[in-house]
Amino acid sequence: MDKIELFHNLVHMAAVDGKFTEEEIHYLVGFAERWEISGDEFETAMAGVASGGIAINLPPTHELRVELLRELILMMAADGKLSEEEKLLCARTSANMGLTTECFKELVNQLLKKRG
Repeated sequence: MDKIELFHNLVHMAAVDGKFTEEEIHYLVGFAERWEISGDEFETAMAGVASGGIAINLPPTHELRVELLRELILMMAADGKLSEEEKLLCARTSANMGLTTECFKELVNQLLKKRG
């Protein structure tokens, strides 16, 4: 999965609850800066969500899928509020990846402990 696809997935995660918090925008800006996502691509990603539809594109390999899930969980937790829509999207994505519920829960607990 390339950095642009990953960024679009993160924007979709941030948008799933119908709003972008200041913390989520800050997280996305930081990610875009680290991964050298252009301002135009940032705007394209944001406009894509505004035009309708939330979709997470899955990478082809297990390792990349786990990395995507890690990033989605961190995006979900960026504002300190885990909305039901965000949790559901994350759980569905994990299931679509073929990950077990235990693996998903372990990953969430591991990442949230590091943040807190």
